Amino acid sequence: MKKVLLAIIALACMGYGYAQAQLVGNTGLATDYRFRGISQTQNAPAVQGGVDYSHASGFYAGNWNSSVSSLAYTNGAGVENDVYAGHKTKVLGLELDVGSINYFYPRATNNTSTNFDTNELYVAVGRGPVTAKISNSLSNYFGAADSKNSRYYQLDLVQPVVGKLSAVAHVGRADVANNSGLNYTDWNVGAVYNLQGWNIAGKFYSNSNQGSSFNATNTVNGQQLYRDTVVVSVSKSFN
Repeated sequence: MKKVLLAIIALACMGYGYAQAQLVGNTGLATDYRFRGISQTQNAPAVQGGVDYSHASGFYAGNWNSSVSSLAYTNGAGVENDVYAGHKTKVLGLELDVGSINYFYPRATNNTSTNFDTNELYVAVGRGPVTAKISNSLSNYFGAADSKNSRYYQLDLVQPVVGKLSAVAHVGRADVANNSGLNYTDWNVGAVYNLQGWNIAGKFYSNSNQGSSFNATNTVNGQQLYRDTVVVSVSKSFN
């Protein structure tokens, strides 16, 4: 699937005029990398960055990377590499986003599957400050055995408050196929401030409604990856 997405990106770059396209890079630091409410860095800081290609037609593609725990992603290189592509358009006043994303964890393996690599298809619908999104896995879900067609449901809010300050909120639900003990709900609330092109964010994260095996699975070397926490991050995009 990675080769397919890379081919789509290459064809798009050749097929569309660069005058209609935009290539933007991004870089950032965070006190913790939380993905769907779970720490990917054992509650430690993360270095992140990537690049995005977008076209006036609505097509987009990109790559994003972050440091992760090589103990959580066992025997891995300590890196998450995401490759994605999709299309955005407006339908009846709604923002529609359809695409695919691959999460890669080089060399990381566990005892229940060959690796943690995960491919998802997603559909998002937005109106004003609110966006609803559903992601469906076409592969096993981040190393969980026999977990194809797992789903993650989320609702996100980005509401301008005053000037360059915005309030943000998120709630999500993971339903892991054939592994209901891993199901849980996550949420976070916070604010983002744009300071001369730098986005400074602070968010409070929490989880609830955990399945029977959720806590044990998400505890690594005594570190509870699901514990309540405040995460501060700073990021910047550049052309």
